[in-house]
Amino acid sequence: MTDELLRRQWATLRGWLDDVDVLRHGDRPVGLGDWTVRDLVAHLGLGLGMLAEIAPAPEGVEPMSFRRYVGHYPPAAEAISASTRDLGAELADDLLGGLDRIATEAFAAIEGVEWPVVLARRGPLTCTDYLRTRLLELVVHGDDFARTLPEAGGSPVLDDAEASVAATLADAYAEVAGERPDTSDPIGWIRLAAGRVGSDDPHLPLL
Repeated sequence: MTDELLRRQWATLRGWLDDVDVLRHGDRPVGLGDWTVRDLVAHLGLGLGMLAEIAPAPEGVEPMSFRRYVGHYPPAAEAISASTRDLGAELADDLLGGLDRIATEAFAAIEGVEWPVVLARRGPLTCTDYLRTRLLELVVHGDDFARTLPEAGGSPVLDDAEASVAATLADAYAEVAGERPDTSDPIGWIRLAAGRVGSDDPHLPLL
């Protein structure tokens, strides 16, 4: 289910990028430090490309939780930003074409994969949870695009992808806070959990 949803969310987001002629707005800030729309497009490629990096974990390796895995993102922010810019420079002549090539290779790499636990960039976790981290990327950044380009008149985030990510982040929150958050407004909750909206909750943001 997560694999299929990930593919559908990617197809929807990719089509939206064409529909809004996203690179026409390439220099617009996206509210993530000094990142621009072009940087965020490159970052999509970075995130998808990581699908091709996973490997089966040796038998007996215990996976970390989804919350612990995404908790490694903030300390790695500088390295992530540098890798994003490097990829953007590499694909500068054809950013969207390069993004398509990365996505095709990434999804081919996980075709039929049934490893219970995988070794990923931040450590071992279940394959299902790893696919959830990739879905999280597409949903959070899809929303970033929608908020940055309000004139596009709509969001590239699928309702079922939004609901899935909201539930996953609610589980992660419950792991540290001992209770589940209010997720009646799924995208609002996702923005809080991802640090897109400020909060005085000491357990936020989660990533």
